[in-house]
Parts: sequence; structure tokens; C-alpha cells
Amino acid sequence: MLSRTNFAVEAVRKAWAPLHRELVDRELGRIPVARLQDVAGGRLRTEELEKGGVRTVHDVLDAGAWSLGQFPGVGRRTDEKAVAAARRTADDVGEVMTVEMDADRPEPRTTALLVALRVLVEAGPRARNVAEAGRELAARLELLLTDAAPASGWKQMLDAGREQRRRALAAVAELRLLLDEAERESITQQFAQASVDLLRGPDSDPAGLSAWVDFETRSTEYYSLLAEVAGHSPS
Repeated sequence: MLSRTNFAVEAVRKAWAPLHRELVDRELGRIPVARLQDVAGGRLRTEELEKGGVRTVHDVLDAGAWSLGQFPGVGRRTDEKAVAAARRTADDVGEVMTVEMDADRPEPRTTALLVALRVLVEAGPRARNVAEAGRELAARLELLLTDAAPASGWKQMLDAGREQRRRALAAVAELRLLLDEAERESITQQFAQASVDLLRGPDSDPAGLSAWVDFETRSTEYYSLLAEVAGHSPS
């Protein structure tokens, strides 16, 4: 079930990334290179870069430090500062750029993003919460099973040192409590239901028509989920 959740999340990120990158690149192409002086705290001279044809922040990133360093009058410290400032600018721009989904102007890439998002929207926060609980449970079980390994047989216990035996017995006791708790809270059934929800993948709506219809009725949910998955705050 965790792999299905990860797959659904990764499908959203894969569809979102090129759209977001395009928006960021376009915006960086509008920002004059002189703006980097402010980002660098006034310790960067951009006149020589401009003489070499570097006009925008995007040009700086596109050229890279090595190429900038080949320009007459541009030293190593200048090119490194310029690239570092450009990267900080790109990060800042990336934080505020939001991929817009316009039902009046659907296109294949935004449709693919919308279809991927719908899997998680339909599954709802409950499935995502169950997946997160599963990750935490798996992490706890992994640690306990490692400590409990000597208790797998009498020979292993005899070969283990005193501290290892103590930790093994304590881990076995904690494992029993953990599994009893999982059974009382019907964790297995919750995982099963979440898996069913996440199996309702995008293949049933290859053209994205129903996804666009659903998006128009609850666009806020889609944008909030996209912000959560992409790691950005809604603008």
C-alpha cells in the first residue's frame, strides 16, 4: 500500500515538475541580471556580464560559472557570486510560482497533472494519513525486529551477549504490544481500504474529461493537494 501511495505521489510530481520548471525559467528570463547585485548584497558587479551578452538571471544559470569566467573582465569570484545569487533567485521564484490549471484552455500536460492529482483527491486525506501511519509503523517494526533478531532461536540467544539478549527480549515484548495495538485499531483493514482507493488510477480516464469536470467542482482541493505534494504553500 505504501508503494501505491508513493507511486501516486510521484506521478503528480512527475507531471508537475516540467510545468513548474517552465514557469520558473520564463520568469527568470524576465529578471535583469543587474538585479543580482541586490541579491548578493551589493558585492557583485554585473556590468562585464552585460557586456558579454548576459542580460537576465536565466542567462547566468544557462551559462554557468565556467562560461561566465571566460568573459573579459570577469574573475572567478565574480562568476561564482553571480551563479550563487542566480540560484538563490531561482529558488525564491520557484517558491511562489504556481502551476495554473485552466478548464477553458486544457492542454495535454496540465490534463496529465490533473488526472494524477485526482487519484489522491479521490482517495482523500484518510488514505494519505493511513499511508503515513504505515510508514511510521514500518520504521518502528524495522528497529524492533533488528533488536529482536537473537530471539529467533535458542542457538542465536546463546551466542548473543547479555545486553543483546536483554534488548531482544524487550523488543519481542514491545512487538507483541505493537501488533496487539494494530489489531485493535484494525490497521490491516485500513491499509486494505486505502489500497483499494489508490488502485482507482488514471487509466479509467485517459482523456481527463471527468477529471476536468471534477476539478471545476472542487478546484481548491486540487490546488491544496498540489501544494502539499509539490512542497509549496498555496499562493
